[in-house]
Amino acid sequence: MKASHYVNEVRKSQVFKDFIKDNPKAYLCSLFCSKDFIERKTEIQVDFYSPEKKTIISFKVGKKIELIPHKKSETILHKKFVPGELKDNIKMDVEELRPTLVDEMHNREMAYEIEKVLAFVNIVDGKPVWNCTGFLKGLGLLQAHVEDSSASVLFMEKKSLFDMIRFAGPAGQAMQNQLTGGLPGQPAQASQAQPLNAVPPAQGGIKFISPQEFAAELQKAKAAAKQAEKPTKTEKKKDKAK
Repeated sequence: MKASHYVNEVRKSQVFKDFIKDNPKAYLCSLFCSKDFIERKTEIQVDFYSPEKKTIISFKVGKKIELIPHKKSETILHKKFVPGELKDNIKMDVEELRPTLVDEMHNREMAYEIEKVLAFVNIVDGKPVWNCTGFLKGLGLLQAHVEDSSASVLFMEKKSLFDMIRFAGPAGQAMQNQLTGGLPGQPAQASQAQPLNAVPPAQGGIKFISPQEFAAELQKAKAAAKQAEKPTKTEKKKDKAK
C-alpha cells in the first residue's frame, strides 16, 4: 500500500482534526514504517511538525489512529532542527521497499536475506528520500537511501552488527549513527541529510518505534558476539601461559 494512503487515513481521523484545530500551521514532515518479514508485521507512524510549538506530533496507524505525545524537534546532538515539508503524494509503496533493496543488492552481487526493514521518508536536499535500515539474516545491517520519485537507490552499504558493537563511547555512537542513518529517536544531524526523530530516547512510549526496541536487538547481537568470542579469549590465555 502506498505511503500516501496512510497519510490520508491520518488526515481523515477525528484525532487529527482535533489536533490541526490547535495547530493550524502544522505540516507533514516524515513517515516511518517497520516491516518484519519473519513475524509478518507492518507498523506505520506519520509525523507532523508544529512551527508554533516547535515539536513533532506523531500518529500511529492501526485499527484506529493514535496520537503520540509531543516530542522536541532535535538532532542526536540536541540541536534544534526544523524539518522540511513532505507533500502528501508520496509515490512509493511501502511494499516496494524490500524488492527495491533486494534488486540493488543483486546488482552489487550481495546475497543476503532481509528479515526486517525500518524506513523513514522525509525531505533531503529538497526531495523525498527513504532512509532504510535492513536487518539481515546473520546479524548484518544494510543501510540504503532510496529516492521516492524514481525508486532508485542513491546509496547502499552493508555492515556487520559486530562492527558497531566493538566500538564504545563517542566513537561507538558515531558508528551507530553511520550504520542506522539516525534511528527513530536518535537521528544524525540535519546536515548529514538523515531522517528526523520519531520518538525521543527518554520516552519511547510507542514500542514499535522505540529506540529501546532497537537497543534490545543490539543487546541480543552483543550477547551472541561475546559468546562467539569466548573460545578466542581462552586460546589467548593459553598462548600467554605458554
